[in-house]
Amino acid sequence: MSIEPEYGSDVMVDLLVQMGVEIIPFAPGATFRGIHDSLLHRDDAPEIIECLHEEISVAVAHGYAKARGTMAVAALHDVVGLQHATMAIYNAWCDRVPLLLLGGTGPVDAARRRPWIDWIHTANVQGNQVRDYTKWDDQPASLEAVPESFVRGRQLATSAPPGPVYLCLDSEIQEQRVPGGFRSVDVSAYPAARPLSPDPDTVEEIATALVNARQPLIAVEGVDRRQRGLELLVELAELLGAAVMEVQRDYNRTALCMPTAHGHNATGMGLALAPDVVLALDVRDLHVVPGVEGADVYQVSTAGLAAKAWAADLQRVQTARALVAAEVTPVLEQLLPRIRKLLAVDAAAQAVARERGSALVAQTASVRARWEAEARADGDGDVITPAFLAQAIDDETRGIDRVLANGSLHNWVHRLWSIDRVDDYLGSSGGAGLGYGLGASIGAGLAHRETGRLVIDIQSDGDAMMTPGALWTAAKHRVPLLIVLENNRKWGNSFVHAGLIARSRTRSETRMGVGTVIDDPAIDFVALASSMGITDSWRVDRPGDLHAALRRGIRVVREERRPVVIDVRTT
Repeated sequence: MSIEPEYGSDVMVDLLVQMGVEIIPFAPGATFRGIHDSLLHRDDAPEIIECLHEEISVAVAHGYAKARGTMAVAALHDVVGLQHATMAIYNAWCDRVPLLLLGGTGPVDAARRRPWIDWIHTANVQGNQVRDYTKWDDQPASLEAVPESFVRGRQLATSAPPGPVYLCLDSEIQEQRVPGGFRSVDVSAYPAARPLSPDPDTVEEIATALVNARQPLIAVEGVDRRQRGLELLVELAELLGAAVMEVQRDYNRTALCMPTAHGHNATGMGLALAPDVVLALDVRDLHVVPGVEGADVYQVSTAGLAAKAWAADLQRVQTARALVAAEVTPVLEQLLPRIRKLLAVDAAAQAVARERGSALVAQTASVRARWEAEARADGDGDVITPAFLAQAIDDETRGIDRVLANGSLHNWVHRLWSIDRVDDYLGSSGGAGLGYGLGASIGAGLAHRETGRLVIDIQSDGDAMMTPGALWTAAKHRVPLLIVLENNRKWGNSFVHAGLIARSRTRSETRMGVGTVIDDPAIDFVALASSMGITDSWRVDRPGDLHAALRRGIRVVREERRPVVIDVRTT
């Protein structure tokens, strides 16, 4: 197969190859049939991942990008495919994940349109539909303009803060012949921006405040998804004897920022810390952290560099002694040497930090022991609780090189598992939009096909039913993925809210299941998975059967490298 471009779409695929793009998930559409054909006729083109819905396509790219730590690509068919994809694009926007979304359209030239279908599926301009929750969109008007759109889109998607970019590509440009003398670009000549670094004077101010603090607290919502950032955060916490709190983890939004079992990780423990100095790392709303009122806050965040008026994902504006528009990792790289230098000449501050840290480690160890005892006690009952399910999965996968692609069982995973690396836990959707879990976990599974890592999706039942066709993609591409379905047969969040509103109005709670329970008929997920081609699927109802079912599923995924669905009936 030739790599000499003959058509416009050949140029586009060549740009993807230069960018190192490995997969391109999509549901097919005639407006990008040119790109589709070019992918089929080039040996080193990105692998096509066949999807049954555009929301799944973008979710697959989303999960792949987080698992790989790189930009990912998906293709979308004209107006209607883009409309299907909008929820998943919004998730990626809120999750700050770099995606390059290629949309087909047209013909843009109205004189070349077929009756009816080309008219109702072409917009002016198509990017308006997602402009409020993408970093940038473009619709190049000529083949000569295409390379610039691609390289600029890549730069913007991957520069801090990262996010999705949408490029709309006219079908006529895709299908035109490449004119003589046409020259594309060398993608490597257009790098992404280097990490944003802080002002040295501000770093000195923060270091001094932390060393002199009576009770420093590190609140964190992101470490740039870099292991280096996590390791520096651990070092900082230990040096100061400071507690670390992962903000928003109650909503399962935060990716891993601090090892879950570390003695300085006080997340979700309700400890009375009363900090006087708070270092807020990529935190969007510090008001959810108890006891910070009146503290001196130093914020580090790039969120304001990609603000949009439509989406309120910036959350509440916050007071601070200083707001540092920089990435977390370079700030920590500069902050640690300054703190070491200050502590080296202050023996009293060193002693206070050691004492503070020792007391904190004892407190967090006590809470973790109580959590584990509670989870294991649930195994003596007749039903499977989220806590016992989390403990059982940990028991069966501890010691295996694992990746939790999605889910947390209401934070029981964070309470019970020891997770130490940013690529061991990929976080949640970002936008709390249902339909994310299966697609994103498939993306993570595709990213780890050759690594041998066990990819796990702890999948809620309601979220799964938003995009059930993703199971077909998992089977079609033999994605090695362990899907443990938390099947509580209800829209859990709405069920809780139904009770809250009834109680607040002193009304009966007997009807809170109407419209919030997924039952009568109950969904047969084993039959659903089987109908999609996943032949290894089974149901578990009792705690005593859970460990054996998990061992069986793990063996199939690891040894036979194909997907498994375990339907676990939980409370």
